[in-house]
Amino acid sequence: MTEKPSQDLVVGASSAIAGALIAQWAREAARPIIAISRSLASGQNLGALDGVSVQHSDYGDASLELITEGLLDADVDINRLVICNGVLQGEGYRPERALNQLEGRAMADVFEANTFTPMRVLAALSPVLKRSTAPRIAVLSARVGSIGDNQLGGWYSYRGSKAALNMMLKCAALELRRLNSAAKLIAYHPGTVDTPLSKPFQGNVDSQTLQTPEHAAAALDRVLSEAEVDGELGYLDWRGETIVW
Repeated sequence: MTEKPSQDLVVGASSAIAGALIAQWAREAARPIIAISRSLASGQNLGALDGVSVQHSDYGDASLELITEGLLDADVDINRLVICNGVLQGEGYRPERALNQLEGRAMADVFEANTFTPMRVLAALSPVLKRSTAPRIAVLSARVGSIGDNQLGGWYSYRGSKAALNMMLKCAALELRRLNSAAKLIAYHPGTVDTPLSKPFQGNVDSQTLQTPEHAAAALDRVLSEAEVDGELGYLDWRGETIVW
């Protein structure tokens, strides 16, 4: 019987953490890597790494369906899957500090990027994950998505979108437990990383705790590999410590 080709898959590959993770995995050369990105420029850079193939996607349903069909046709066994889509602010809006700053379009954009897009990706890939041997899956969440940890308020849309993501990932973990009991799903908080997303807010961050993308990628890889397969959703930070829901 021919062994299925095992591959790693990174979605949102143009982000700083994803790029550093792909570079680390490429150096290790453990298995081929598929990098999915909306950015053509980022894709060209990643495609130059040994063992990395790039697929472009607008993360719409039709695009994701094509990617899944290709993986199924190739009978790919996903070993590790990391989904890095997310946004904190955008053109014309910043994290809301008060109720009177809430605005419908901005809220919709934040929830689209932080909640709906990663869940559409996970939904599209579920047939592949069902057939994979023991997939380990990390979706970038955030500590501020914790209801129990929220003592400051503010950042309504970002907090809300990550809390909603956590709930949907909980549902997905329960479904995966039935579909593939060897799968492990993690809602992952990478800490504060020196990226364009966090740049406007780094003034309040201790320089000792601000991580480089390379350090963040190494921590993510470690947590992903060490997490216990138990049929539950893990809500973990970069140290592997559990975050209160």
